[in-house]
Amino acid sequence: MSEYQYYRFECLDGFLDSRQRHALKQISSRAEITATSFQVYYHYSGLRAEPCDVVLDYFDIGFYYADWGSINAYIKLPAGTLPDELMQITAYCFNVYETDQWQMLVFSTEEYDDYLDDEQAADFFQHLATLRSELLQGDWRLLYFVWLKELDCNDELAAVPLIHFDFNNLSNSQVAFAALFDIPLPLVKALALTLASNPGHQPKQSQLQIDVWLSQLSEQEKDNLLQLLFEQGQLTRQQTLAMTSKTQIKQETYQHWLSAERITPYIEQAETQFKQEQAASLSQKQAKEKAEKEAQLSQLYQQREHFWQKAQMEANRSCASGYDQAARYLQQLAEAYQLKGQTEEFARLFKRFIASNASRKALLKRLQNI
Repeated sequence: MSEYQYYRFECLDGFLDSRQRHALKQISSRAEITATSFQVYYHYSGLRAEPCDVVLDYFDIGFYYADWGSINAYIKLPAGTLPDELMQITAYCFNVYETDQWQMLVFSTEEYDDYLDDEQAADFFQHLATLRSELLQGDWRLLYFVWLKELDCNDELAAVPLIHFDFNNLSNSQVAFAALFDIPLPLVKALALTLASNPGHQPKQSQLQIDVWLSQLSEQEKDNLLQLLFEQGQLTRQQTLAMTSKTQIKQETYQHWLSAERITPYIEQAETQFKQEQAASLSQKQAKEKAEKEAQLSQLYQQREHFWQKAQMEANRSCASGYDQAARYLQQLAEAYQLKGQTEEFARLFKRFIASNASRKALLKRLQNI
């Protein structure tokens, strides 16, 4: 059993009533439970329920990680949100659970090598709400990430609809997802190139026509909605759609498909472009860091007399921390004088500093590399 496991679930539509909170308390007596959330961590133990069942029964999003490298992200959607053609993607990092009311997506990895802590998990958890909202609005790029990751090791993957989503401009949450689940970004670029060169379907943003939706509801569905409204006191848009979505599903007929054969001709070009973009990005980052450092050193040079005094004050403390700080000041001064082409002036002042502190052997040892 892992030394550490972390679970967090949240309602984005509606809230947990007292009966539901009591049921969740039976699953974990030590969890922090509110009207909309559930959070708990374990050492040498685990949740007394399957996380998938917990999300299906109570929540809209969830996140789990263990210190051995396992990560699961859960997104629950009303039934019919995603087309069957995408729900049937087969990948080791992706599972689908469907009921009459819900489609639940589980994204997973068992080999996360970097250290993940609760703060990082909480940061990513905020992205899950955005990712769910994107899926509800018809932005299905997350499913294509899964397909591309599987394609990276399985070129016999079944085809999926070729839909003209913008893979050149990902949302911040999609970038975070790609980083956490190790999505092959060169293949994302290859998909963008494929879309630019091939006919495909246009994305369809979800826009609910209230009048049309109401006219399609049966009397039984209206009665069920009213009953739940009186019981809970409120109903969110997504809760309402989840209860009635089966009657609203309109199947799309796809004529254009994304397959391994279709994307393969663009992979080499995409890899080259990706490397070039990474090199350009690194160069820009280094240039920015260099400019920032030079600005700091220029400011330090303008106050050089003050920093010589601070270095001497730290040396006068005659302790290890003082000597360490004095050495840092002198290193910064050396770089500032070098930037301004005044290395001879620095050498003269540095020699005088050494002479003034000749008895401080521990300090002089720290200054040997300057």
